Amino acid sequence: MKIVKIAAATAAIAMVGGTAMAQDGQAYVGLGVDAVEFDSYNLSAKAGYNFTEYFGVEAQGGFGVIDDEETVAGLEVEAGVDYYLSGFLTGRLPMSEQFELIGRVGYYFGELEASSGNVSVSEDVDGFAGGVGGQFNFGPEYKNGIRAEYTYLDVEGDGGGDLYSISYIRKF
Repeated sequence: MKIVKIAAATAAIAMVGGTAMAQDGQAYVGLGVDAVEFDSYNLSAKAGYNFTEYFGVEAQGGFGVIDDEETVAGLEVEAGVDYYLSGFLTGRLPMSEQFELIGRVGYYFGELEASSGNVSVSEDVDGFAGGVGGQFNFGPEYKNGIRAEYTYLDVEGDGGGDLYSISYIRKF
């Protein structure tokens, strides 16, 4: 159901953009690595569309590849992200042809898992997500980019989580 909400919101935003704005638009995709509080790590992918030089939409998803390992009450516990999906409205502030500042607000959902020995538990999480970052563009027509960003994830009952990302971006 949450996927339907994100897809519907993204489609509605796309329709509001209109055909005049679509002429200035630019699609992009990216691959990267995310660190959750620098304790567990994910591989991630993003796809987006900039309706104008300043505004766009973006979807991001990822899955855990390295879990956090801690000792709790004498037991070794591994905890991390199974997967997550998110949708964002993005704002951009071009500083030059090569560098732009990026802000984004949206919604995410995913599944966290913790295990110790033969016992494993998982929990669904979802909530508000907002972040800031910068992107350095390079190559012919500045179609390639390296983006670094921070995203705050509102986690109900836990206060929140920090997601740090670095991604390769390819514009079309």
